[in-house]
Amino acid sequence: MKFWVTLEGRDAEVELRTEGDRMWLEVEGKRLEADFHALPDGEAYSLIVNGRSHEVRVATTGEGVEISLRGATIPVEVRHPLEKLVKSLARTAGKSGGETLVAPMPGVVVAIRVQPGDIVTAGQAVIVIEAMKMQNELAARLGGVVAEILVGEKSPVAAGQPLVRLAAAGT
Repeated sequence: MKFWVTLEGRDAEVELRTEGDRMWLEVEGKRLEADFHALPDGEAYSLIVNGRSHEVRVATTGEGVEISLRGATIPVEVRHPLEKLVKSLARTAGKSGGETLVAPMPGVVVAIRVQPGDIVTAGQAVIVIEAMKMQNELAARLGGVVAEILVGEKSPVAAGQPLVRLAAAGT
């Protein structure tokens, strides 16, 4: 399961997997493996990392969780990775210098409906992505002039990958 977390002002994508009493956590390319056991109170866990035992308390809050370790409590905001993408899209849409259409999810480009130099109006379909056997038509939010097409038809794309750049009309 992937999460987008904010810890001490830093954002990171975190992947967590568990299997039985085993846990794998990957953050920014660093991997942590641990044995874990829930303690009777339901909020504390015994973690064994590299042969060393740690007691960790986890309490849910409105924004995520609070993790207590060695007497220190650390608030951690936890969000779904799509929230990061939505936030990024909102920032892109707010810029007056054009916009960049990005893939909302992993998939394959099935159609590109514009060419470099085309004038695109707000709401006009620009590119079609197929994901999970469904075609998703992506439209320009602001409109502008097609400055660059960054993918080709039948190309696989990742979530958040830039697809088409639009420059503000008149630039």
